[in-house]
Amino acid sequence: MQTLIVYYSRSGSTRTMAIALAHGVGGTLRELVDANARTNLLTAAMAALFRRPARLFNPDYDVSGYDTVVIMTPIWVGNPTPAANTFLRTVNLTGKKVLIVALGESGENLATSSRLEQMARARGGQVLGVHHIHGLNSSGKAGPSATAEELQRVGEHLADLLREPQDHEV
Repeated sequence: MQTLIVYYSRSGSTRTMAIALAHGVGGTLRELVDANARTNLLTAAMAALFRRPARLFNPDYDVSGYDTVVIMTPIWVGNPTPAANTFLRTVNLTGKKVLIVALGESGENLATSSRLEQMARARGGQVLGVHHIHGLNSSGKAGPSATAEELQRVGEHLADLLREPQDHEV
């Protein structure tokens, strides 16, 4: 099974998990690099809230050499990042197994899960599941925050799930 892990990471949470996952499954990493650094949290949140796309540096939407595509994105104000929006609106996932990993400061968000699944299915993907992971708390608000070690363990756990026979949902 050839696995591609596509991710966007502003603060490092998603990158930490993506690296652990790629190591665990022997997958290929592909980082989505937003031309806008998204350093202003308010404007980044507004772009996500209004589901704006991003202009990506050197975008590569070719997933033809892979059986499974893992799409990892932070969740900002209940929505995927602009970089993930661009990728999911452009990539051809026909015939691909797709696992979506959403990292956020809150727990599972069914509306976000549904939206991400719909976006992947609209591009032809067979969605194996959507995992919501508690990421680093980068907003400065009080609240729990995952550690880099916890994120790495979650990435390793996701790799274990992908290596299991696919007779059940991940």
